[in-house]
Amino acid sequence: MASRDVPTYPEHGVIYQGDYLDDIPYDAYVHAMPLPAKNVYDIRRFGARPNTKELSTQAFQDAARSAKETNGIILVTGGTYLVGSVEISSGTTLFISKDATLKASRDLSQFSTAMISIIKAENVLITGGGTIDGSGEYFVNLPRKKPLREPLAYTKLPPRLLEPLGYPEDTIRFAYRERIRYADDRWNTGAPDIKRPLYTVWLRDSRNIRVENILMKDSFDWTVSIDCSMFVTVRDVVVDNNRHVANTDGIDVMGSTDVTVSHVFISTADDGLCVKSPLFQGHDGLAVTDHTPLKMSGTRHITFEDCKVCTVMNAFKIGTETYYDIDDITVKDCSFFMPDLYPGSVSGISIESADGAVISNVHCKNIQMNNVVCPLFICINKRNKYDFANAKDALLKKDGGSVEHICLENISAVNMEIPCIITGYSTHQHTQMVKDVCISSFHATYRQNREILDIRYPLYENIHDYPESNAFGDVPAYGIFFRHLDGLRLSDVSIKPREVNTRQEFVFDDCHHCIQDNERSTKDSLCGDVNEGEKNRRS
Repeated sequence: MASRDVPTYPEHGVIYQGDYLDDIPYDAYVHAMPLPAKNVYDIRRFGARPNTKELSTQAFQDAARSAKETNGIILVTGGTYLVGSVEISSGTTLFISKDATLKASRDLSQFSTAMISIIKAENVLITGGGTIDGSGEYFVNLPRKKPLREPLAYTKLPPRLLEPLGYPEDTIRFAYRERIRYADDRWNTGAPDIKRPLYTVWLRDSRNIRVENILMKDSFDWTVSIDCSMFVTVRDVVVDNNRHVANTDGIDVMGSTDVTVSHVFISTADDGLCVKSPLFQGHDGLAVTDHTPLKMSGTRHITFEDCKVCTVMNAFKIGTETYYDIDDITVKDCSFFMPDLYPGSVSGISIESADGAVISNVHCKNIQMNNVVCPLFICINKRNKYDFANAKDALLKKDGGSVEHICLENISAVNMEIPCIITGYSTHQHTQMVKDVCISSFHATYRQNREILDIRYPLYENIHDYPESNAFGDVPAYGIFFRHLDGLRLSDVSIKPREVNTRQEFVFDDCHHCIQDNERSTKDSLCGDVNEGEKNRRS
């Protein structure tokens, strides 16, 4: 007899108005498919019982084991099935039909690192039009405040990010942080520190993997993690998470190559589309526990196309875990928005080298943003979260990494709240420059409200702390603040300020080789020039 699902924290799972995005167009992404007829291993034949409180973990794993032997299909159909950690092997398909849900147990003892793992596998498909449900609210504590559904009376930044929450309490950073559901006791109330599984769907050291035509909801942590893998496709996917459950990234790509993410809709609390290259796996100090660690490597040849992202945090982000190099990243034809929570998304495009990585050849084009607080944030610092792998790396990475060859074109944003920032860093001993940035046809408009400014000189460098657009305090530009930058081309760039604005549009601090040509035709793409130059350099 199967064991029953006994929640570790039965009092959790409370949902507030505003936790979820209304009116997600599910049918535009996920559709019903005919049930497969051959080589099928229906988990019900192995003892799974739908719509009960009994766990179907063993039944699922038995079906998966049989499917492995014949390159068959694991079939989940006809209801909701509760499971703990399960694994899918090479050559198999997980088919969840439109009327079915694979739902995470609320018992933490049923999990290791992930809900669904694909480890050292090839030629795996997850599809069917059904749902993967992570039961996310049961693995975090309740927030300090309920969702904020009305705009703040004014915009104010913390003067310095002296601690992660963003005090004082009337800043925009604190306003969203106090509404997040953390797994630790962030507010010192005596709530439990919860060691959640790290991933809902985890692809690790695998190749030729497809995740398509599936709904993922209520993730308990990162939703899809593509980890040390290659030739991965994610498409026709909806991620519908609680927008206040901490760390629920939509799709994370780390240490992987040749990954394509297209036609996805993501509504979540943390980064929507995220590229990383960490020294160690895991995040927030949690380690992978159930498989031998792999050596992480660089991340390259990644494409995000036709993605809609609604998030409290960053819509597209490179970082913050950035130890190994990241190269050839494309983001195109995407929409980033936050229609009903305030403040809006922390940033639209965020590119951060924080742990020594060389981030190069990033191209973002045809991007629309609405209610994104900071449309663009690019920075270098040397946080060095996990120190260094060896003495040689310590010498090579002692001054941090670099960000270079960045092309941004045809980008529009409305209802922005704070300036864009592009910055390296400088100390008495060394200056690390952002290099070769092209911005073409970039137009943004502020939301009309009050702002409280506190520009403090010298301006904050933020060399060792967590890098984020709201962590630098106020800067002297309302449009874009450029600092420690070598090689900039601007064409057809304009930002409309608030009526109460007192700052200038652009400020250039320690910038070299800058070309500002707002009269140049947008048809004559500056970004194209950079790409051709980079191709020649590579050859």
